[in-house]
Amino acid sequence: MLELERVAAGHWRGTEEEWLGEWLLRAADGFTGRANSALPLGDPGLPLEAALDYVTGWYRARGLPAVMAVPLPLPPADDAPSAGPSAVRSDMPSVGLDAELTGRGWATRPGPAFVMVADLPLTVAGGGLPAGAVVAADAEPDEDWIAAYHYRGTDRQPPVLRDVLTSAREQAFISLRTESGVLAIARLSIAGGWAGLTAVEVDPAYRRAGLGLAITAAACAEAVARDVHRVFLQVAVDNAGARALYERCGFRYSHRYHYRVAPAPGAFSPS
Repeated sequence: MLELERVAAGHWRGTEEEWLGEWLLRAADGFTGRANSALPLGDPGLPLEAALDYVTGWYRARGLPAVMAVPLPLPPADDAPSAGPSAVRSDMPSVGLDAELTGRGWATRPGPAFVMVADLPLTVAGGGLPAGAVVAADAEPDEDWIAAYHYRGTDRQPPVLRDVLTSAREQAFISLRTESGVLAIARLSIAGGWAGLTAVEVDPAYRRAGLGLAITAAACAEAVARDVHRVFLQVAVDNAGARALYERCGFRYSHRYHYRVAPAPGAFSPS
């Protein structure tokens, strides 16, 4: 599991990164949690208290809150979604770290997510396209693709946006288009032998018409065309619609993660 997290870190990167032992510190002017959080992948090479002090200082120097992205196992079997027979599993040393962060007052940020994986090609065919619609796969996001991208539902487009979107070793910006505009988008990234699927969006006027399935299938078909046969994605735990779509496509649950945020300076001291 941690190896998948290591791979995924190369698909959506900070504009500034530093390793602290096996912890990856990432910053990108505050744009997205993944690009502005520390990712613990093993031993930081320091005692825990010293490592956390270093992390909080590193982010403070950049005007950012200290945030830790903590990978965790799926919930207990009675509550967990099915992982499937070939999902990536681990005994998760980060569970102990998460408990330590709790004891030190690091708050859990709302919005936990699942990591899902699939073998390619997908097990279902792509949805049908509206009349006149075509699939495009471009090396760079054009202005129409950017206009269709809404991080967390907002129109925010910070200067660092393109740097983060193009931060992988290789990526393609997939879109379904007609003469009237962009109907759906996705970002396909490739690194470490895996494809990554992010920024999947459908124009609200075309939702519930199968375009979520169509854009997912188009992005995964592009991965196969590039000789990549494993794909991962992250999906919010409470996004039941997206989870159902990906399950239908053959995605399996690998693990979950949430973000921990350091207490304000002076707000907490361990007993």
